[in-house]
Amino acid sequence: MQVILLSRLIIQRSLAFIVLIGIAYQSVQAHTVIEPAQITEGKKSENYLVITHGCGDNPVIGSSIVFPDGVDSTITTNGNPYSGPLSDFVTNWGNVIQLYQDRSVFNEQDTKRDALGNVTGFWAGGGRTIASHLFGRIAFVSSAITIKPESCAKTIRFAVAAADICKITGMNDINSDNAVSFWTPAVGSKYDGTPGGHAFDFPVFFTVNRDLEVNPLPESCNVGLNVSVRPSAAQVDRDMPIQFNGTQVWPQP
Repeated sequence: MQVILLSRLIIQRSLAFIVLIGIAYQSVQAHTVIEPAQITEGKKSENYLVITHGCGDNPVIGSSIVFPDGVDSTITTNGNPYSGPLSDFVTNWGNVIQLYQDRSVFNEQDTKRDALGNVTGFWAGGGRTIASHLFGRIAFVSSAITIKPESCAKTIRFAVAAADICKITGMNDINSDNAVSFWTPAVGSKYDGTPGGHAFDFPVFFTVNRDLEVNPLPESCNVGLNVSVRPSAAQVDRDMPIQFNGTQVWPQP
């Protein structure tokens, strides 16, 4: 009898564990992500921005994404503030992201560029929509990113700002969960979302890993540094809006 009761208890606990794993998995899958989320330096990578759900029951009609430009970004190393430039760790950041032309999800798309012509992000939208319960993928490519050999950087993780747009609104209504799903770092921009709201300060991450065989850490580095890069509020405010044929279409001016 005790053996039977013990077996039932083990089964119940196992089922509970499976349920918890399933909930955790669904939670991860409900986050708009970049796949693959991690790449190895020095290698070109085919990537996707994966949109995993709509805004409540509303379908996604467009998406906007902004990568830290490294110009006025906030940088930390192993969690500690770093005052130097991103070029201390990456030799070729800037214009390493390029969008594929692919109208299988949305009809229109384009890159976002800074004053020097570097790609800082991209947008897609119009025509078709992504049903609220389905996934959608926007293809892009990342060029071979190189970690500075003299640096102690082991990983460089970029906090990317993304918005899944379900309704075209002005700034006054942009924080409605039925209008936009924000996946942005809370950096003080107009696109932070609402504190305590859906996915607040929950950006999309894109990580570059050092190739320790080709580009080993200097002996003085010990275990190396995990570098984190977040865009500035000024950059997000500048690059998040969508311009189409020279006119801002989202958010409405």
